[in-house]
Amino acid sequence: MAAEYTNLSHKSKRGNKLLFSGEGEIALMFLKSYTGLSDDSLIEMFNGSIHMQMFCGVLLAPSYPIKDGKIVSAIRNRLGRILDINSFQSILYAKWQDCLKDKDLCLTDATCYESYLRFPTDIKLLWECCHWLHTLLVSERKHLSERIPRCKYNNIDKARLAYAKQRKHTASSTRKLRRRLLRLLSKLLSQWNRLHKQYNPCICLSAEQEKRLSAVREVCLQQSELFSGKEVKPVPIYVPLSGERKTSV
Repeated sequence: MAAEYTNLSHKSKRGNKLLFSGEGEIALMFLKSYTGLSDDSLIEMFNGSIHMQMFCGVLLAPSYPIKDGKIVSAIRNRLGRILDINSFQSILYAKWQDCLKDKDLCLTDATCYESYLRFPTDIKLLWECCHWLHTLLVSERKHLSERIPRCKYNNIDKARLAYAKQRKHTASSTRKLRRRLLRLLSKLLSQWNRLHKQYNPCICLSAEQEKRLSAVREVCLQQSELFSGKEVKPVPIYVPLSGERKTSV
């Protein structure tokens, strides 16, 4: 398994020679889990421990320690992208099953679920809804050979970028952009409703798109009430498309 991973991840002959072999990268992830340290703390301990270095198949000179703590994150991302985790787990289980007590118990780190939870700002949440709905409208209208109606999408996009580049956001600039995004989202929803009513038999959305469209409507309703000063109870909004869960508060 490690050899197969090495063939996939170490193809390129360009650049500097990699410090860790395929086996060494996997071993480093074992150390990460075993020690429970942060990436930087793990590298700091790794530089001073010959036992950890030998476990990973490397030997560092005292005058040339690893200085980049991001190497752990880079290896972790490469492993997640290339390594077949299911096959790897089967190999590990076959090797260590005699040492396992609860063989029918599967433990999962909660962070793998937390990574799908997001708490975006009102501005970002509104913009993502506008962007997704505008993209859907453009795609469907092209498919139906319909003219794309005019809206202030591009102008608001420029205003959003200018707002994002500001080091500090004043309350007035935030409120102004929220108002513009709410109006844009409301207009896009109206355009979609008219298009769907006119071409209902011809428009076929996937289940994920239907759920996301429902979430966009909920966001528009919540954000409108929040903007007008009404108290809104936080409601988790599950968006299956692209694996994201969004919560508007």
